[in-house]
Amino acid sequence: MKKWQISKGAGSFDRWGSGLTMLLLACVLFSGCKEKTEGQLDAAGREHIAKEQDKADGTGGSVEDEQAEKGVGIANETAKDGEIDFTELKKENPDIFAWIYIPDTDIDFPVLQSTEADDFYESHNAYGESSDQGALYTELANMKDMCDFNTVIHGKASGGETKGLFEDLHRFSDQAFFEKHEDIYLYTEDNVLTYTVFAAYERENTSLIRTYDFTYGTGCEQFLKDMYSIREMGKNLREGWEEVTPYHFLITLTTQSQSNPEKQFVVIAALTSDAAGKINRQVEW
Repeated sequence: MKKWQISKGAGSFDRWGSGLTMLLLACVLFSGCKEKTEGQLDAAGREHIAKEQDKADGTGGSVEDEQAEKGVGIANETAKDGEIDFTELKKENPDIFAWIYIPDTDIDFPVLQSTEADDFYESHNAYGESSDQGALYTELANMKDMCDFNTVIHGKASGGETKGLFEDLHRFSDQAFFEKHEDIYLYTEDNVLTYTVFAAYERENTSLIRTYDFTYGTGCEQFLKDMYSIREMGKNLREGWEEVTPYHFLITLTTQSQSNPEKQFVVIAALTSDAAGKINRQVEW
């Protein structure tokens, strides 16, 4: 069994350690989030922050130079190079607040939140145009700083005659793929977050945001309890993650089931790296 250590102060799991998990969990319960040292920053995070600082200092080359080097904007951006240009993205659509990238899948897209309606991007693309494919989005109940206990990101598995942006999410239903692919990367304007997938399964097709009150520890606990109690054929759980608590930070990626319209498929991941040390919250009970 793989052992996971609770990162003191970060509310996240660190994969470089092992040991007395419950003792370290106590440290989390009574400490806040403090900035990580330079040695703790992952390589992608350091590179991202350095490039952003170069831009701010005027030493990183002009926007025109970057545009010549690679395309910018929603259609041409990619996180595979470790950098997302939010300045250009927000020119396309100010509702864009993050970018999600899952290696070995086609999931490499912006994440949006509309002020018009929670489900606006269910029927509109990232440019704000009507589209069967939609876009990836969160609801207004989730903060855009990623400091909620559970940030729920919605996307379609099919978009009419085109492939849905979250179609490749279903690859996590394959046990071999699930076991080999752990990390999800989420970029914001000033941070790079790494989440590790620890659960993938089908659940009833109800709104997670409306079913659970994630603003209180009791609602977070109930979500975790229900997650582990679900007996679903093909459910994948990663060993060593039984100590996830309301003091951690999760993302849940959700899309429709491929076989049952009364079900939704979810992939749940926990924060394991906060490059800029910005993720923090107080848990109320």
